[in-house]
Amino acid sequence: MKTLRRNWLILLLATVLTGAVACNGNTDLLTTNPEDSDAPLSDVGALLDGTPTNDELPSDGKFDAVYPETFFDLVALQSPVRSQGSRGVCSIFSTVGLMEHLYISEGTLPGEPDFSEQFLQWSVKFEVGAFTNTGGSSARSNLRAINQYGIVAEADSPYETQPWNTSDDERCTGDDQPTVCFTNGEPSAAALAADRWRLPPGRYVNSRPRSIKAFLTENRTAVIAGMTFFYQSWNHRRSTHKINSDYWSEGYVLYPNEADKTKSLEKRVGHSILIVGWDDNLEVDRVDENGDVMKDDSGNTLTEKGFWVFKNSWGTGGFGIRNPHGIGFGYLSMKYVDEYASVYGSAEPVLDLVEICDDGIDNDYNTAVDCDDDACANHEACNPTGLSFSNNDTVAIPDNDSAGAASIITVDAEGNAGTVTVNVDISHSYIGDLTVTLVGPDGTRAVLHDKTGSSTDDIRQTFTPTEFAGRAIDGDWTLEVIDHANADTGDINSWSIAFTLSDTVAEICDDQVDNDGNGDTDCADEACTDFAGCQSSQTVFETNNTQVSIPDNDSVGIESTIEITNAGQVSSLTMNVDITHPFRADLIVKLRHPNGTEVVLHNQEGLGEQNLIRSYTPPEFNGLPAAGTWTLVVIDWAAADTGTLNNWGLELVIEGS
Repeated sequence: MKTLRRNWLILLLATVLTGAVACNGNTDLLTTNPEDSDAPLSDVGALLDGTPTNDELPSDGKFDAVYPETFFDLVALQSPVRSQGSRGVCSIFSTVGLMEHLYISEGTLPGEPDFSEQFLQWSVKFEVGAFTNTGGSSARSNLRAINQYGIVAEADSPYETQPWNTSDDERCTGDDQPTVCFTNGEPSAAALAADRWRLPPGRYVNSRPRSIKAFLTENRTAVIAGMTFFYQSWNHRRSTHKINSDYWSEGYVLYPNEADKTKSLEKRVGHSILIVGWDDNLEVDRVDENGDVMKDDSGNTLTEKGFWVFKNSWGTGGFGIRNPHGIGFGYLSMKYVDEYASVYGSAEPVLDLVEICDDGIDNDYNTAVDCDDDACANHEACNPTGLSFSNNDTVAIPDNDSAGAASIITVDAEGNAGTVTVNVDISHSYIGDLTVTLVGPDGTRAVLHDKTGSSTDDIRQTFTPTEFAGRAIDGDWTLEVIDHANADTGDINSWSIAFTLSDTVAEICDDQVDNDGNGDTDCADEACTDFAGCQSSQTVFETNNTQVSIPDNDSVGIESTIEITNAGQVSSLTMNVDITHPFRADLIVKLRHPNGTEVVLHNQEGLGEQNLIRSYTPPEFNGLPAAGTWTLVVIDWAAADTGTLNNWGLELVIEGS
């Protein structure tokens, strides 16, 4: 028993000295000597699979662009350096590092985003079906998995630092191992059900320095570089040539000398990192296979100048512990990357987060949960008045059909809308084809989604259209979905609509009624400024200055006309009249529309008053055609007093002309 305990202590001591603790991210023991750390490497065939040459790739940036000598802006936007432990999954780590960096840059998620390398390794091999017989992968296949399927957070699928062996599965040995040996099994049911996070599709980037600089500065994003590994250049403990502990601590990775090239390529392996900046001024002494500083024929020291700043995945216990950009960062020769690396990039995520109003989670990360979130104001879980209605019947969306699909919700409640919230669940394989419109009971329309999102799948979103404020909610509400292009189809799975009520009544701009009671009707109301029928308005003034005597005690009276030739509908009308009369209570004054509609403006009013000089704004003519002959009728219905129509005029606001 004592022998067993002693052997266990010896094994524990050996583990500490070889840096295994440091591989798990422990920074208490800083391993400054590369010979104390066996940094894991990867399958170079997978890393560089399908990589086009620089001559096949376009160059980013303008030919005359000038870039700064140093660029460190992106360093502060990186997640913590992590350790891949003893597994050869550097490409997975550099890709997840890029993803975390892009989410940090986008800024919606609080804190430091931490996504699951464990889950991505499984997704690449089981969902994408790439590199199923090796532990390696490529940035292209990794980003394809993230873009198409998404990955979960680290907490949902924690990374395992040690690869599976026969104690985990008896098949995990030899050259013909099943894929589960390279993924350490499969995710749990909880991990598979967890939220998945995505990135836009990635693309190759020309590995020449100017092109990478252009991508970093123009897109403000880092790039992944997967490359052939040269042992002495990296000061790796497996190098057969002399390695440099100082270079290891600083994170210097130089262009390989000829001896390093020859030896390293005998058994070619690879490594992948994240390029986050550069330093054109950094100059480092070159060394030969014996570790000696190289000299030219005149005895001058040979140096290398121009390095990328990169984030590594070998933990924080050894490599780059003295790098000024942070422990675990390094400097990588630009010439090395140009000749031996494949570079791949992506872009910030486009997040369309929806608050689920009854799950106790801040789904949209705005610090408000469920009913405390404004997005949930009209959700049934947050709406004690019960003004929430839904339709769960599936409706197929016809492909490339201008008629589209329609789903109706009948609201059997009274009141005027304050806010309207619409939750939509639409399945479709290319939402850039779709227009989604909500139509209210009075015909008011609000476009919720209009051919955006390109090839993104599905619309599961909450909308808060403002077009219905103040309008009556009772009646049929219709969700219209039109597919404008062929090849992709989908369904309206369900949708719901919820209301808060308001005392405010909206002005209906084409019903000739002062709905909101502010004295202005239809297009004369400021609320109708943006109404289509109130656009292209013009104001027309016409007068008739011909004096006409008004016969005394004559039920027929006189008529005077004004001709309006302008097309369009009357938005508002003002009639001005000037009549001389000693007893205006004898008078009846009427205005007749060209279609025969008559409105009495003055009816025997003003007992004992003289003359009638006044303006009238009758709303009865609003919405009627403006063009035609307008007639003023003046009748003196009682005897003893006579008068004269001096002049009269019309001021018309005409819409739709």
